[in-house]
Amino acid sequence: MVAIGLVATAIAARHLGKNTATPMTKARTRNLQSMIFRAMSAQTLLCICAYYVGASIVFIILEKVETLGGFPENGIWEDAVLLCLVVTIGLIAAAIVAPHLGKNIASALPPIAAAAHSIAAGDYTVRVPLPPNSFEEIDALIVALNAMAERLEHLDADLRYRNSTIAHEFRTSSTALSLNLGALSDGVIQPSQDFCSRLLVHVRALYSMAGDLEDLSLSRADKLDLKIEEIDLSVEAETVTSSMEYGLVLARITLEKKFDRAVCLAEPVRMQQVLRELLNNCRRYARASTVTIHTWEDEDWAMISCYDTGPGLPAEVQHRAFDRNWRGSDSSARVPEGRGLGLAWVKTIVDAHHGKISTCRIQGGFNVTIKLPKRAFSDEQVRP
Repeated sequence: MVAIGLVATAIAARHLGKNTATPMTKARTRNLQSMIFRAMSAQTLLCICAYYVGASIVFIILEKVETLGGFPENGIWEDAVLLCLVVTIGLIAAAIVAPHLGKNIASALPPIAAAAHSIAAGDYTVRVPLPPNSFEEIDALIVALNAMAERLEHLDADLRYRNSTIAHEFRTSSTALSLNLGALSDGVIQPSQDFCSRLLVHVRALYSMAGDLEDLSLSRADKLDLKIEEIDLSVEAETVTSSMEYGLVLARITLEKKFDRAVCLAEPVRMQQVLRELLNNCRRYARASTVTIHTWEDEDWAMISCYDTGPGLPAEVQHRAFDRNWRGSDSSARVPEGRGLGLAWVKTIVDAHHGKISTCRIQGGFNVTIKLPKRAFSDEQVRP
């Protein structure tokens, strides 16, 4: 009987725990399947022992009662009493074992459920600590839940950042269009084919931003899709500087161009965004200065630099120039409406092209140098 009970217990425990058994680190030895097996084995042994003791006592009592003529000789009462004894012993054993097993399983579930509700409500900062003496399966569930929450938090932050940068780019292009159209309306600029070509640059930029918004989703918030082709940075620089020249004149900026051949593999629209952000940064923070745009190349890299003679940044904070939403204290005072997104977005684009970006302070100004590879990489779509 004992062997039959243990075999039945092993089969039931394996069936109950097979879907919850998950490989985990060897440092933790408890798992739900083994716990169910031990609990059911203990319950089975307890029932068998209690039944053996209880049945012995019942048979002794029944023999004495039958001797006194208390029960009929057909044995119906003996069977009824034994059945009640088995049911009672089973319920008592279950009442002893089940609370202990249920407490171990259910104690970790409320925090997991609360965290899942918080994540569903949009709070991705929630984390569930690993409870002491829990099961491997519960630990695996908590680790997976925390990893999902961390990933969602990262994607949500990137989505907000991408939305902000697209809005920032939209303002940059719309400002340039507004300045040029205002000059045209006031008669400062005469309509010409060259003037229309300059405006088309910003119109195409707005069209590109619409595509970015159309493709933007939470699952792709940290990815920058690139359409790589061979371009000459000097050509792209000439296109952008010509389209922004009037805005720079209003800011009393003298623009100097040193456009040498600089062929690389990049997306033209993204490179125009980069230079547009650099010039817009000069227009806002380095007014009444001289801005030099220089393109050149060496054996492995194509390079473009933007150097202004404005106030620049102190050397001790230059390493933060590309941080998201960071602005120097003096910059915040001079241009309160800035949000610290321009240079951060420039770095995102450069990193996506496997390029390098650096800053330095030269004679009190601010210099940004970008290096882009001239040879192809294995992947054209990379995470910034």
